[in-house]
Amino acid sequence: MSVIFGIKENNRIIIAGDKRGSSIDGKTLSDDLDKVLMINDHLAFSSAGNAAIEKAISIDLNKATNKDCLTTDDLLDIIKAFYKRVADTNCDAILALPFYFLIAGKGRDGNASLISGGNIKGRLDAKDVPMALFPPADAKMQECCDCFAKNYKLHNSEFVEKTIKEIANISNLVSPTGNKWIYNIATEKGMLFSF
Repeated sequence: MSVIFGIKENNRIIIAGDKRGSSIDGKTLSDDLDKVLMINDHLAFSSAGNAAIEKAISIDLNKATNKDCLTTDDLLDIIKAFYKRVADTNCDAILALPFYFLIAGKGRDGNASLISGGNIKGRLDAKDVPMALFPPADAKMQECCDCFAKNYKLHNSEFVEKTIKEIANISNLVSPTGNKWIYNIATEKGMLFSF
């Protein structure tokens, strides 16, 4: 599992992730996967864990006829519907797979929102948060949080890039490259960047 993280500030929301894809046994498959997906001008999604689940959710998302109008709540509903179908069909093997996500942008109520969620032991859990970080499977949460906090405080304008590079130095599952999506709360528009 790779690293993804996000933070909601007074004037913006940032979500980010590295670009490495690995097999279950930790072998690198690709360093060119986009784990941050921009859905529309005011909605983005980042995920880590099982890539097949992210792909299935993306397929469900692409079926939406009103993608330009989707909100954070709508995307969460799509993820919940996917997991309900999985549970209803007794696909316990899929429920056992790790999957974590961040949803950022405009909510149904018009307010900016950062939602952190995941499938934990077969149970989907999601909530609004001020910040979140999901570490790679081969690194300690505290060590990753320390990288995030240090870079956020000391190198704010490039904390995303520095944090991902530092975590890549301690994890074989993280590439030093990534994507970040920055949502301007005042203009209700986000932009996707690669580094």
